[in-house]
Amino acid sequence: MMEVPENHAEPGGRKIQFPVVRFYAEISDPDKDPLLHLGAGGPGASMGLEPENASDWLWFNYAGMSVQDGRDLIIIDPRGTGMAQPRLACDEFIKDADLAFTRNLSTDEEARVFSYSMERCYSRLSKVADLAQYNSATVAQDVEALRQALGLPKLNLYGVSYASRYALTIARDFPESVRAMVLNSAVFPDIIYTQQLPDDVIAAYQRGIDYCSEDEECNKRFPDLKRRLESLVDKLDETPLTVETGKIHPGEQYPFVLSGQRLLRVLFQALYNEQFYAELPAIIEELESDQAELLKPSIASFMGLVLDPNFGDAAGISHFCYEEAPFVDFDLARQAAASSGILGGSVRSDIDMMQMQCRIWAIPSAPLLEARAIKTQVPTLVMHGALDPVLAAADANKARKKLPNHQWLLFPKLAHDVISASDCAEQAAARFLDSPQQPVVEAAVECRKQELAQQAELEKQIADLEAQRALEEEQHRSHKSPAGSRYSEAH
Repeated sequence: MMEVPENHAEPGGRKIQFPVVRFYAEISDPDKDPLLHLGAGGPGASMGLEPENASDWLWFNYAGMSVQDGRDLIIIDPRGTGMAQPRLACDEFIKDADLAFTRNLSTDEEARVFSYSMERCYSRLSKVADLAQYNSATVAQDVEALRQALGLPKLNLYGVSYASRYALTIARDFPESVRAMVLNSAVFPDIIYTQQLPDDVIAAYQRGIDYCSEDEECNKRFPDLKRRLESLVDKLDETPLTVETGKIHPGEQYPFVLSGQRLLRVLFQALYNEQFYAELPAIIEELESDQAELLKPSIASFMGLVLDPNFGDAAGISHFCYEEAPFVDFDLARQAAASSGILGGSVRSDIDMMQMQCRIWAIPSAPLLEARAIKTQVPTLVMHGALDPVLAAADANKARKKLPNHQWLLFPKLAHDVISASDCAEQAAARFLDSPQQPVVEAAVECRKQELAQQAELEKQIADLEAQRALEEEQHRSHKSPAGSRYSEAH
C-alpha cells in the first residue's frame, strides 16, 4: 500500500492509502520504463486487485504490452476506490438499491429513495474523509509521489475510460515524469459530457438499432426496431415485468422489476460491449412477448455494477462535483433531455440525480483549468471504439486533435475499452510504447482486418455446426412415430 497525504497541501495531516501491484517483466529490459495502469475508470471503479483475483486476468489483458515485452506492469486502484483505504463506497445506496429494484417504483419514488441513500452516505463518509480531496488533480499528485517512491525517472501511462483523464492530468502537471501515454476510450477535460448526455444517449441507442437496420438480412428479420423499442418502453412503464434471475445473489432468485426506464438503463450498460449489438433485436422481440430470458445476463451485469461493494461511488461523485458539474448548465441539459423523446426518459432522471448529489456533497468547484484542453507534448496514442455508447467517438476525434504529438486509432466495430476486446489494439499499444514516434496505424488496420476475418470465419463455422445439428435433430424426429399413433395402431 502506498501512503500519501489526503490533502497534499497539508502533508502533516490525515494519511490515506492506495494499493500498488507490480508485475515484473519475464525478461527485464533496463531501457524500458514501466507501464503504470491508472485504474479501471468510472470514476470509482475497482481493478479487482485482491490477491485471489489479480494475477490471472490482469496478466491476460495487459501482458502483451508490458511484461512479455520487457516492461514491468504497475497497477493501482486510485484513492477512494477498490482496495484503497478508505474506500469511499456508499453502502447505504447498495442496500437501498438492492431492495428498490425489486419494487415497482415510479421515477420520482426511486429518486427519493436514492436521494435519502446519498444523504446518509455523505453524513457517514464526511466524518472520516475530506470528500473535496478526491479528484483527478489529487490522483495525479499521488502518482507523482509513487514515481518518486519507486525511484523511477519516468513512467509510461495507460488510462482506460475515466482513468485516461488521470493520464492527461499527470502529463499536464508533471510532464517531466511521463515518457508516453496510451489513452483507451478516453475522457477529455474540455468535453463537458453531462451537457451533451441526452444527445449521446439517444445516439447510442440509435447505433444499437442501426447495427441491425443497416444489415439487410437482420432488418428483414427484425424490422422497425426503434418504434418497437419505444413501444416496449411505454408498455413496461405501464405494466412492468418481473424477471427472476439467480445470477445476482448466488443461491437465490432475485425478482428484478423491469420497467421501461430500467430497461433503458440495462440496455445502455449492455451497449458497452460490442457483442451485445447483435443480441439486441432478439431481446426486443422476446420482450414483446413478455419474456426476458435473453436479457437476464444484462440485468445481472447491470445489478452487479450497482451492488459492487468495491466501487467507490462516493469518490466518483466527488470527482464529478469538483471537475465536471461546475461547468454544466443543468437547466439546458434538462431542456435537451425533455425533448429527447421516449428513449431519453432515463436521462432526465439521471441529470436530476447528478445535480442532487452535488448539492449534498457541497464541495468547492474546480478552477477553469480543469475544463481546458490539455495540450501536452508527451507522445500519446489515442484509441477509441466507434460504437462506444458513453464516450462518443466524434467527441474523442475532435478533442484528440488538440494533442500536438499523438496518433489516432479508431476501431469501427468495437465499443468501450478496445484493448480488452481486440488483440490488435494491444499489439498497437505495445508497438507504440516501444517506439512512440513510429507510426502504428497502418499495421493496426491490417491486423484488425485479419482479426475480423478470423472472427467471421469462426462465426460461420459455429453457424454451420448449429445448422447441421438442427438438421440432424429434425431428421431424427422424422424417423420416429408419435407415441399416439403407435398406440392407435396397436389397438
